[in-house]
Amino acid sequence: MAIPTLDFAKFHSGSDAERREFASALTEGFKRYGFIKLINHGFTREEASHLFQLNKDFFELPDSYKDPIQNKEGPKPQRGWSRVGAEKTGLLNPGGKTNLSKNDKHDLQDAKEHFDTGPAGDQEYPNQWPDAERLPGFRPWLESYFDRSQSITLELMEALELGLGIRRGAFVELCQGHASELRLNHYPAIALRTLEAGKTSRIWPHTDFGIITLLAQDDRGGLEIQDEANPAEFLPVSREDPTEFVVNIGDTLERWTNGVLHAGLHQVTAPRGEKASPRSDEVILPARRSIAFFLKARRDMSVGPLLPFVTPDRPSRYQDMTALAYQQLRTGIVY
Repeated sequence: MAIPTLDFAKFHSGSDAERREFASALTEGFKRYGFIKLINHGFTREEASHLFQLNKDFFELPDSYKDPIQNKEGPKPQRGWSRVGAEKTGLLNPGGKTNLSKNDKHDLQDAKEHFDTGPAGDQEYPNQWPDAERLPGFRPWLESYFDRSQSITLELMEALELGLGIRRGAFVELCQGHASELRLNHYPAIALRTLEAGKTSRIWPHTDFGIITLLAQDDRGGLEIQDEANPAEFLPVSREDPTEFVVNIGDTLERWTNGVLHAGLHQVTAPRGEKASPRSDEVILPARRSIAFFLKARRDMSVGPLLPFVTPDRPSRYQDMTALAYQQLRTGIVY
């Protein structure tokens, strides 16, 4: 299965007809797959290469430089470095269903570490940055990347408004004074037999908490998405071009649309070619890197269904709560 690849320039700078065409393709792609790929969004190959170099530079720092900015585990928005295994995504969507209970326990482990930031100047949940002398340019480059990603994702929400036939601004207005987040992911090299043992994954099947996610991934492979036509199966999503983004629906958009759009279940595991290896005891999977931007609503906005999606034939399916309360509920589950 190949998810559709959409040309962002057709919406950003196209004619009215091209914008409508893009909006329709985005909406249909999300309805069918929960995912699309995005090209021609303004980021160059050189910028993509630099982004992954910053990822590499950060995670190659000695722990002594990362320890002072460790994320404090708990339900609050994540800020700073989380070491390998700190987050346990196996609790988020057991059996493919969204878990909202903090009481579930298991021994499934994640073989990844990550670095998280929120908006620049966030006073409620301040960012934690590594020493600027050790990583010069790291903070300003990522703050700029954050702002550009915010702009792209807001335009995608504008396109969805058009594609779904709802009032212009119905989604975008809920994101003003946003609480979006940026995450650098590092999946260290790992023995294939460790993943095959069934207790460790690079990241377990899960949905994202926010509205939509803008993901840049390297070419190592391993990202898989649930096949909507056969939910028991996961299908690989490879990188075809260094500048392409994978875009997926998050929980908030599913809730806002009252289930008209479904959050995309996905995981990171061994690439398909390695899974079939007859010498799995000897195979070491190389390190993998990705960068995820999570578009999120303003913290005091509701993540309950919006009125255009609630009808007598389709009553509200989701509890009314604020975006912050929902994030705290879901984040609290993984620690």
